[in-house]
Amino acid sequence: MNQFGRSNLRPSKISAAAANRPWLAWLVVFIGLALSYSPLWLPRVCRGLGITPGFEGPANSIVWNVLAVSLLLGYVLLIERRPVASLGLRRPQGKDLEWALYLFGFYMAWQWAVLTFWPPAEDSGTASITSLPVVAVAGMIVSAAVCEEILYRGYPIERLSELTRRPWLAYVLTVPLFVAPHTVFFGPQWLWTSGIGTLAIYLLYARTRNLPACMLLHLGINLPILIPTVAHRLGG
Repeated sequence: MNQFGRSNLRPSKISAAAANRPWLAWLVVFIGLALSYSPLWLPRVCRGLGITPGFEGPANSIVWNVLAVSLLLGYVLLIERRPVASLGLRRPQGKDLEWALYLFGFYMAWQWAVLTFWPPAEDSGTASITSLPVVAVAGMIVSAAVCEEILYRGYPIERLSELTRRPWLAYVLTVPLFVAPHTVFFGPQWLWTSGIGTLAIYLLYARTRNLPACMLLHLGINLPILIPTVAHRLGG
């Protein structure tokens, strides 16, 4: 079957637990999801307690992303007792990278068309990023490419696919949780500009179930923001 077919789903420790104690399997995944999506809620809790990560503005996402990935990987390895391959962290095959290149080419062609024929208005989200030091923006790019793939694609899609036995439902449940914060931060024009890159990444994961390939595509999609960042610094 294709990537969305049930025959691709292998028996797992979660599904084995669900056979006798379904509530336990859901509880284990619920805690994992809380860790996975902690960058969406933990910063607000910490601000309420007067705790700050030491970075100002969008750059603090580096801290929250790295913290969330560290906690999640520890949870997967020590509590779930499962390998990182269960998150899609496997050595990419040639076909995986080939699909990543195809989708990157599609995204860049789309970006050229949008910027040429329907250039979006400037948004405060992009401006707040490009005004940061180049090193901070580079750190954000790398942390987003690596951490967001683990937090928002690998863990939730794999675990929800196992529990529900319906991979399509895992995408329906998780895609809005990734898209909504980006739309709020960058504005609705993000949906038809960089949002197409998000679509490409989801398509790549659905096709390959390989996170490193998705990380490379994510990195390539985000790297162009360094151009206005450097231009802003050179322009004084």
